Amino acid sequence: MISMPSDFNIRIYPVNFAQETHSHDFLELAYIRRGWTQHTLNGRSRKLTEGDFVLMDFGEEHSYDVVGGNLEVINCLFKPSAIDASLGHCRSFGELLDSGLIGIGYAYGGLSGCEKVFRDEDGAVRRILDRMLAEMDRQEIGFYPMIRALLAELIIGTMRMIRQRAPQTADTEVQWIMEEIRRDPAAPHLLEEYAARFHMRPEALSRLFVSQTGELFSRMLARQRMQLACRLLLETRVPVPEIAERCGYQDGKSFREMFRRFAGISPREYRRQREAEFIANKSLFL
Repeated sequence: MISMPSDFNIRIYPVNFAQETHSHDFLELAYIRRGWTQHTLNGRSRKLTEGDFVLMDFGEEHSYDVVGGNLEVINCLFKPSAIDASLGHCRSFGELLDSGLIGIGYAYGGLSGCEKVFRDEDGAVRRILDRMLAEMDRQEIGFYPMIRALLAELIIGTMRMIRQRAPQTADTEVQWIMEEIRRDPAAPHLLEEYAARFHMRPEALSRLFVSQTGELFSRMLARQRMQLACRLLLETRVPVPEIAERCGYQDGKSFREMFRRFAGISPREYRRQREAEFIANKSLFL
């Protein structure tokens, strides 16, 4: 697996020879700038030409099997912490889209393999990548915040392509509930109350929620609250008990147990371990 010491990198990469199968510990958007290639992702092969681009998650294997036409690839490589330090747990584009910061994962559709290949029909993706390259080259004041904003624009724009290609989205009821949770995770969200609002039985709404999102209502709510907790732990000096309350937990023990299941460590350990990284990233954005 190829590692990257920083949280973000973008470059124009000439591919003169076939590249063997490899994977990464970061997210990658690979854009065909010139030429063509027979590309394999997770064992599935497809020919890519100028204007095609591929999304790749942590650990996904891919290779350039045959190359031609003076192949050049724009490699946009990043870890979610490049957008926000609290997103260090994200390991896929789906998780990133579903994070509290962006909150549009319901339109992602859990794509995999060749389905993660897109066509930049109007050149919008290329223009964003060119702006990123220029920012990295010039490194003027505020270049890192600009790159962070461009990354968000790139991700949301790609999501819109996914939505157009796979129009089956969450039912209105489920989408409305998810937006309410993302707007205020700490509110007392109760499945029974939402079911009454939509004149449904709670069991029926629960099944609909799982079928449309792939997870239980309670799990989605807990995840949104834990993502909020991560942000508060890194961006404020608020004591952990108060953070628990801000995330909708009146019982500090329940909050700590849920956080440990989510992050693998306690809230205080998370703050201590991630604080140095968060401060370092913030300094790059100034």
